[in-house]
Formats: sequence, structure tokens, C-alpha cells
Amino acid sequence: MSGSSPRRRARRRRSARRLLLLALVLAVTAGVVYAGIRDRPTGDVDAARPSPSPSSTPSSSVDLSQLPIERGSFCDQLDERNVEAALDSPVSDTSHYDSGDRVVLAPGVTDVSHEYDCTFSSADGTEARVWVFAEPVTAAVGRTIVRDARAEKGCTVRPDPPTFGTPSVATACRTTKPAARTVTLRGLFGDAWLSCRLSTPGATAAAETIQRADQWCVRVATTLGARP
Repeated sequence: MSGSSPRRRARRRRSARRLLLLALVLAVTAGVVYAGIRDRPTGDVDAARPSPSPSSTPSSSVDLSQLPIERGSFCDQLDERNVEAALDSPVSDTSHYDSGDRVVLAPGVTDVSHEYDCTFSSADGTEARVWVFAEPVTAAVGRTIVRDARAEKGCTVRPDPPTFGTPSVATACRTTKPAARTVTLRGLFGDAWLSCRLSTPGATAAAETIQRADQWCVRVATTLGARP
């Protein structure tokens, strides 16, 4: 009987953490729903509706920096419903790899990976990706990564994203060949450097891409951080 009390306390701590993480996700989701309702036109329901604007307050108030992210394989932990919500359609293709795998890291460049990556694509070219470095990252190295990300060409630093680790950075980028919008959140969770990205076709409104990216990345981080 001497070991029953610690086990109960551990279960209670895990349950409390999961409830906190769920509350964070619901806060972001509620803000998105409110923004969509607020921006609906009051005229003809068949009239063209503008894309909903993201609600900055719920996103910027979410602080995920204390989540215990592990540096290991995690694709099977992700919820398919969250993936499809990010893609706004069913998954048509996946491209996952683990640290130590030989993979195409850039066009024409194949090498051994030093990260764990989960990539999901839809038929229209939308891509939701998450990856974590296999090696531990210090705060000093994290600040260097943040500085480099802030200097990327074609990108702007977002002023009010969720706090996605410490240090962290969120960028919104445009490319022309192919035309696409890319929103990336990345940051340090303990010694784990986690990056989360959503890329949409160029015709997608910037506000919609940011909104879906925030939801996707918050849900990913809370899912991975809730693992026992």
C-alpha cells in the first residue's frame, strides 16, 4: 500500500496537465470561431464571404513554452483530425523520416537527417509539417536560429503569435515559384527545438493561412507535450 499514494499523485498531475493543455487549445479555437462569426456578412447568405480574420488576442495569450517536448519520433502521436483541419482537406500524401535516415533535405541534396519530421500534404498542394532536432539545443543556439529566421528573405516576423517556446519566432513568408504562403512557428522547449509549418497555395488569403497555422501548431505542441 505504501506505493499507492505516489501513483495516485502522479496520475492526478498528468490529468491536471492534460486539462490545462486542452484549455489552451480551446482558447485558440474559440478565438478563431469568434473571428469567423464576427466577419460574416449580414446580407444575402449566398453572397461571397470574406476569409475570416485571425483573432490575435487568443493566439498571443497562449504560452506553450513550458511543455515537455521530447526529441524523438512522434508522427503516430498526431491526431488525423488536426492534420485534416490544417490542410482543410483529407491527407493525400505523407513524407515522414527519423534521425539517421537518408533523405532529400533540399532540391538536389540528399544526406543523413538529424531531425524527426512529419509531413502531410493534400491534393491542392497544401502542406502541414512538424519537425524536432534530434540533438539538444541550448538557449544560445536557439537565439541564433531565431536571428537567422528573422532575416529570411521574403518573410515578415509576426508580432502577436502564440508563445511557441523560449526563445521562439513566428514568420509569414511568400514565394512565387511556386506561388505559396508559408507560416512557421519555431522555438525551444527545454532542450528540444520544435518547428511547425503550414504552406498553402498562393491564392489562399494570408489571414486564413495564419489562422490555420496557429491552430495546427498549438494543437501539435499540446499533443506532444501531453505525452506521459
